[in-house]
Amino acid sequence: MNIFIFIIILIALFFSLTIIYFLNKSTKSLSVSEVNNNIFKLQLNEISKDLKMGVIKQEEYDLLKNELSRRILKYSLKNNLESKQGGKVEIYFFKLISVPIIIISSIIFYYSSGQPSLPDLPLSFREANGVPEVFYQRAIIHIDKQIINSEDSMELYILKANTLSTLNQNDQALIVWKHIIDNFQDKLDAITFLSYGEAIIQGAINKEDKIIISDEAKEVFENAAKLSSVDNEIGALARFYIGMHAYQNQNMLLANNIWGFILESAPDEAPWKKQLEGQIKQFSDNKTNIQEQDIKSMVERLAKRLYDSDSQDVIQWQKLGRSYLVLGKIEEANKAYQKAYDLDISNIDSTKGLAESMLLSQKDNKNVSNNIIILFESILSKEENYPLALWIIAEHEMILNNYQRAKTLLNRLLIQLSEDSEEYNLVLNKLKEINN
Repeated sequence: MNIFIFIIILIALFFSLTIIYFLNKSTKSLSVSEVNNNIFKLQLNEISKDLKMGVIKQEEYDLLKNELSRRILKYSLKNNLESKQGGKVEIYFFKLISVPIIIISSIIFYYSSGQPSLPDLPLSFREANGVPEVFYQRAIIHIDKQIINSEDSMELYILKANTLSTLNQNDQALIVWKHIIDNFQDKLDAITFLSYGEAIIQGAINKEDKIIISDEAKEVFENAAKLSSVDNEIGALARFYIGMHAYQNQNMLLANNIWGFILESAPDEAPWKKQLEGQIKQFSDNKTNIQEQDIKSMVERLAKRLYDSDSQDVIQWQKLGRSYLVLGKIEEANKAYQKAYDLDISNIDSTKGLAESMLLSQKDNKNVSNNIIILFESILSKEENYPLALWIIAEHEMILNNYQRAKTLLNRLLIQLSEDSEEYNLVLNKLKEINN
């Protein structure tokens, strides 16, 4: 505001000085006194012509000339004095009031039609620090006024929710998003569900300073995935978040399957594919933070104790294998589960752990080795509805063209899954592939 007033004063001074400059310049137009003087001269010329023509005598000419001269002198003195006095007063008065009039009128106009409460914002500040919050706050006020007149406009509510998120007012933004989901069900599309899910994630980031995909967020992303194809950005992002939910719940196999499906289906020319690849690689590499480093130290101590003592405790070897899986150390997990399996081949948990770790350590996920198949067959013989075993054996049977058994296994898996889940869609697509 101070900068504005300073600029107004400078502009007012400029225009005032310009006006004063032109007032002081001499004008070429004739004044009233000059016109009257010219009339007197014309009268002198007329009586001179009359004298030459003999209309008047010399004595009469002298009298008339003296009278005209006296009148001209008297008139000129009077008018010059009045003109100088009047002109000076008018010019001085105009100079005196021009500057304050311009300044006052400019400020009044600004306060009546402008935005005096907004802050001064130099261009350099805006480029360096972005737009101040007050502008977004004004936007919220404007949006609320529009909503009053257009309560059925979902776009206005979405704009309000996104603006609130920009202001870090995530709780209020979530309230608006829930209003959208509850009141515009017939208008909801994939991008609306995706934006709502990302708002839920942002709320978790604000509270816990880390990305957490809650069950609620997963359900929202599944709705987005249903309404979009995996080969576009919206559908790919929705499925990426679903994979993150599996990853955070230590279901690395499902996460890798979902992420691999995304990367296989995404067009190579899509600009967002590389970004997703980088994020997926970051999670797959399982970069450790401080907490993970503590877990790693605990696991290393457990491993040292078990190997040094050549432990015969099956449960401890299983615990070591699970810990290595969480840390993403597949080979070490494989060795630990192998120890547990060798100590008791009938133990179903050891068999499951060894089968999963061997599966994860295999580079070619399409052609599963016979040793892994044997392990999963053994699991099915003891636990006939174990989901991962059903999936792996079904894919193996398809390779062997044993489609009938593959369909049986997949149907057993399908009835265990929720129709709203990504896993359900994967199994359903596989069944459609067999039927075709």
